[in-house]
Amino acid sequence: MKRAKNLIFLWLLMGAFSLFLSCTSTEAFNCPYLISNPRVELGEFEDQHNYAGMHFSLYNESSQTIKSFTLSCMLYDEDGNNPFVGSNCIVSKCRWDLESGKSIDFVINLDPYISRVPDEAFIVDYIYLREINYADGSSWKDPYGMYCIREREE
Repeated sequence: MKRAKNLIFLWLLMGAFSLFLSCTSTEAFNCPYLISNPRVELGEFEDQHNYAGMHFSLYNESSQTIKSFTLSCMLYDEDGNNPFVGSNCIVSKCRWDLESGKSIDFVINLDPYISRVPDEAFIVDYIYLREINYADGSSWKDPYGMYCIREREE
């Protein structure tokens, strides 16, 4: 009986080891970007927004050129409440060529979301890239926000 248990354990161990060897790369587990300094700025900013915009820097840590990405974030007022009539979840598809190892500053116009000009800047929370499309046609996805940046404490 003990020999059978040892044999089953050995087969399970060999199966797990063979599954581990079948993984050619851990690149899928690495976050291919870096978002820094996410913030909402009020007032007019160049030709980007008249009342409010979300500003952030994006650094491409992957070895490929980014062609487009889909950003997701949540916005809150200074009391931690939803500042909008609708959902406070912002999803924005951005098309931009961003070479490997380069960074760029982005602005997302929040004017379509607001019904009145806010007195205080919104708090940006749970910001992440849902999907990145690369120049070679491949893509990277994080549909659940595993690599999100949290600013707000629950």
